[in-house]
Amino acid sequence: MRKFLVAVVIIAALLALSNHSKRQRAALPDLRGLTLSHALDRARAQGFNRVESQDAGPEDRPQLLAGDWTVCSQIPGPGTHAVTALVAVTVVKSGEGCPRA
Repeated sequence: MRKFLVAVVIIAALLALSNHSKRQRAALPDLRGLTLSHALDRARAQGFNRVESQDAGPEDRPQLLAGDWTVCSQIPGPGTHAVTALVAVTVVKSGEGCPRA
């Protein structure tokens, strides 16, 4: 009887974890064309806290003022993803054009 109760508790815990992980998904918006500052705000508002940016140009410049940069691309793309996913965006200085793929 005790083994049965232990098995039931384990199964219940696994089901709870499974349901918890399903709830940890959210819609990542399209961040392209937004300033880096707005892109960070929108991603974080949906629960995505792991956001990294990289200069899309060859200079690899640091993005010190997020409002001065524009998002060119993002990985993963817009859609439903685990909120623990790393969101990587490439950016250019505002006013510069995005490089062609």
